[in-house]
Amino acid sequence: MHTIFGTKHLIIVAICLLLIIGGFLVAKKWKEEKLLKVMFYIGLASETIKIFYYIIQNEATHGGALPKTDLPFHLCSIQILFVLVLNFSKNEKIKSFLRSFMYPSCLIGGAAAILIATNSSLNGTWVITTQYFVYHCAIMVMALHFCTNKERKLMVNDYFNCLKFLVILMFVSIYINSMLYDGVNNINFMYVVSPPQSGLPFLNENHGWLVYIIHYACLILICVTLCYIKPIIVAIKQRRISKKQADENAA
Repeated sequence: MHTIFGTKHLIIVAICLLLIIGGFLVAKKWKEEKLLKVMFYIGLASETIKIFYYIIQNEATHGGALPKTDLPFHLCSIQILFVLVLNFSKNEKIKSFLRSFMYPSCLIGGAAAILIATNSSLNGTWVITTQYFVYHCAIMVMALHFCTNKERKLMVNDYFNCLKFLVILMFVSIYINSMLYDGVNNINFMYVVSPPQSGLPFLNENHGWLVYIIHYACLILICVTLCYIKPIIVAIKQRRISKKQADENAA
């Protein structure tokens, strides 16, 4: 049994770091349109592998059905649906709204998934291990492309749009988990039901679910704010300059 931060995991993390750096150096030369097309095919291949793997693995208990826990409603797997929208939608407002969320969620979610890997990804076959880590490396490359893309600079409005989307997604996740819960299997999409791993500091249910979800929300807020710290600082400086100019004109 391979454990988190065991020898196998540390080797995989090192390989992922090299893949992310190499992938970013290649992708930064592309226009966003090309990146999104590549991500669409990576996501399609990743989800296809995952579907067949988990159906076959659970065939004895679920027949030919995909277990509910493996539906694409986690923070990272749901990005496939958003990439689909970015590729085919003509509505720039919706696409801009999605990008504002995808940048921090892919960056933070991808890194968290690689560092706090699932048991099946570390102890499954080489196929599912490769699928899991390569996909999360790919969404991190996409996030890095979004934040360095000169075609579309990050704005402070993107920060607030991201927070709005996160609130919406939290409630949607609670509803999805509740609808899929069958009284036996614990459905935990977006980790709004319980922590991703037991024994974590800060993110635990030692003081009940309400304290856990507040801690979870605060941690997400801090991470998203750090991702958008540059446009936030720029917006604050511009506001101060505008206020100073307004005061000088009034005088």
